[in-house]
Amino acid sequence: MKYFLTIAAADNSGGAGIQQDIKVAWDLGYWPLSAITGLTVQNFTRALRIEPVDSKLLYEQIAHCLKDFPVSAVKIGAMTGQANMRIIIRALKEFRPKIVVLDPVIATSSSMPFMPAEAIDELVSSLVPLVSVVTPNAVEFAMMAGVEINSFEQAVEAAQKKAEQWQTTIILKGGHFNDKLVREAIVSRDSVMTFEHERRDFSKYSHGTGCTFSSALACQMASGLPIEQAYSKATEYLVNFYTRMQREV
Repeated sequence: MKYFLTIAAADNSGGAGIQQDIKVAWDLGYWPLSAITGLTVQNFTRALRIEPVDSKLLYEQIAHCLKDFPVSAVKIGAMTGQANMRIIIRALKEFRPKIVVLDPVIATSSSMPFMPAEAIDELVSSLVPLVSVVTPNAVEFAMMAGVEINSFEQAVEAAQKKAEQWQTTIILKGGHFNDKLVREAIVSRDSVMTFEHERRDFSKYSHGTGCTFSSALACQMASGLPIEQAYSKATEYLVNFYTRMQREV
């Protein structure tokens, strides 16, 4: 049995957060464990309410998952506040899981904040160096890097500096750029790999794309694939999932 742990918020609509991470992990052959950071009220287009869980309860969830199961990969999503982020930092330092993918969900797509702006510096300085890969979209990366990002080229240039500073690998997701093709990059301390994909129309249903990609990436990395192959397979999984959802919603 292979075990995957998601640390994220619950989504009552079932399309993002803990619920989506569980679907992805199960599809890819992992037993999904979960540590719930908060409860949300949302639908496929917007979030209406976010309530963090008690930090002590969150720590106990994480600690027992990592102590009681041989966890192959950890994915971190919405942390619902600075106190819970600090608990996650504490747990990562204590248990040192080998593969950790951080999807830095700072706000919902409808602009409801999961993390106060004043916590972003601590996220970058204290959490990011503990993870294997961070997967920001263009907006999230600009907030984390503290720079204005107007193009894919600017993002890559900034990421080259930040990968060294943050001591991790950055996957720049391209959905928020306005290029005709989706351009993305894997930026590590010593290399840059760029990719181009056809821009797909996911206008009927795109809820939870970040959760889907980061969970699939964590599972593929835990299967032993190098980062570029894990990225390609995670991208393929995402495209197949949302292509199917355009027909079903």
